Amino acid sequence: MKTMTCKELGGKCDQKLTAGSWDEIVKMMTKHVMEKHPDVAKEMEKMHKQDPKKWAKEMKPKWDATPDK
Repeated sequence: MKTMTCKELGGKCDQKLTAGSWDEIVKMMTKHVMEKHPDVAKEMEKMHKQDPKKWAKEMKPKWDATPDK
């Protein structure tokens, strides 16, 4: 299991998200920003339309570097 904050994943708060896989953290982060940060969700949606892999290219290395707990 790894834990990262919303900020570390491109959001704007210190909410900790814990997941066992990259796919799981992506789902959790998507749900979190849609519920708590609609403005961030809109920015992520724009980014996704321009380059669907941009967010993952930036965030996956951070996830990979985060130690398991």
